[in-house]
Amino acid sequence: MTTVWRAFQRIPSAADKFERLPLFAQSTTGNPHYFDNGSFTGKLLINCMSVDQQLKGLRESGMPTVTEELNELLSSYGLMRDDLWSFVSCRGFLSEGELGIHPVWQGAAEMDTVLNVPIKELLKLKRVWPVKGKKVWILENSSVCSTIVDEVPGAPVICTHGQFRAASWVLLNLLVESGCYLYYSGDLDPEGITMAQRLKDRFPDRVIFWRMDTASYEVSISDEDISSRLSKMQNITSPELVEVATVLIERQKAGYQEGLVNRLIEDIRREY
Repeated sequence: MTTVWRAFQRIPSAADKFERLPLFAQSTTGNPHYFDNGSFTGKLLINCMSVDQQLKGLRESGMPTVTEELNELLSSYGLMRDDLWSFVSCRGFLSEGELGIHPVWQGAAEMDTVLNVPIKELLKLKRVWPVKGKKVWILENSSVCSTIVDEVPGAPVICTHGQFRAASWVLLNLLVESGCYLYYSGDLDPEGITMAQRLKDRFPDRVIFWRMDTASYEVSISDEDISSRLSKMQNITSPELVEVATVLIERQKAGYQEGLVNRLIEDIRREY
């Protein structure tokens, strides 16, 4: 247990360069398999992370139960098990690596093509910026994002495919470093609102909530009962989100992005 605790204290910051878990294990314990998934010591390290997140109010009690949750927890500490699994979808961006403008990104921008970029490739980049302007449009849902891509050619759009993966954070860090503003739109349910809060916590001066207000909730409200998930919003602090979270708690119904897609399209069209 002492070895695990010492290793936990040496975990890299997610704000810096990510490190593969086996290499971290090798550097801290001398054994690259020390923190393998399913091992006793691997479970102890995950438990340290889980408790740390709970004490900071960043997650509810309990251990990760699915692979995506586990990878998300590791990525929040700058660790990754698989640098190909974690990817983010984007359209309308250019990037620069060690050899200059990246030809794949340049070609995709010229052809208005969507890229699915794994963290392995993102970590090779020095800069990323939109082809047009400084506003970046971030969407939680792939179907909504795909519709917007079809309707608004060239607009710099990102899809997270649900919860932020490590690749999403790396790309967003690069965009903020380039002076971009992040317009985020997610589902108006406990998970979407919690994601919006996490993004605001990470980039407080660069995040603008996009169609995540009470008026948008009234337009997108569904019949889905979310009463069992409302406790996930207990750490919401942004005034804009507190307002809509309060309405969600009262109504106990989810609002979904699909009901706002035409408004989202018009918002972007006004910018281009």
